Amino acid sequence: MRKKRSSFDKALLERYSEQIYEKLLGLDDINKAKTILTYVSIGSEVDTHRLIKTLLSLGKKVCIPVVSGRDLSLSYMESFDDLVPSKLGILEPAHNKFKPCSEGEVDVVIVPGLAFDKKGFRIGYGGGYYDRLLPRLSAVKIGICYDFCIVDDVFPKHHDVSVDCVISN
Repeated sequence: MRKKRSSFDKALLERYSEQIYEKLLGLDDINKAKTILTYVSIGSEVDTHRLIKTLLSLGKKVCIPVVSGRDLSLSYMESFDDLVPSKLGILEPAHNKFKPCSEGEVDVVIVPGLAFDKKGFRIGYGGGYYDRLLPRLSAVKIGICYDFCIVDDVFPKHHDVSVDCVISN
């Protein structure tokens, strides 16, 4: 799926990301939320940079995941200027810019995935980070992906957590 996603024209993926962005901004859950947890996209992932900037401009609190050993910690984000690439190449807050966000403060989480099935289960990147994080969150869980990344079944395991909805282009 990663290879398939990367084979698409960058301009086309940008257009698809724009469509997903518009749909997200139209959701009541997003509009009502005070604190939104989202990933900071890299490569051919659905772009979240514009979404983050818009949420911040609307006065929303935005937090992002930070790899901490085998788990994800959550940090508030105020500006892309505060982020630096991690060992995995993911943008995370610089050490002096880390501002802890408690899991209980998150109203909505935007969940990445290589693929989602029609029941809201996902295939991630294999590290299990979201598999460990999602059960701890009582937030509304919204998966985002391109249409071609929605499959019939990802054959979830007993510990997998489904998202409440999947938004695609």
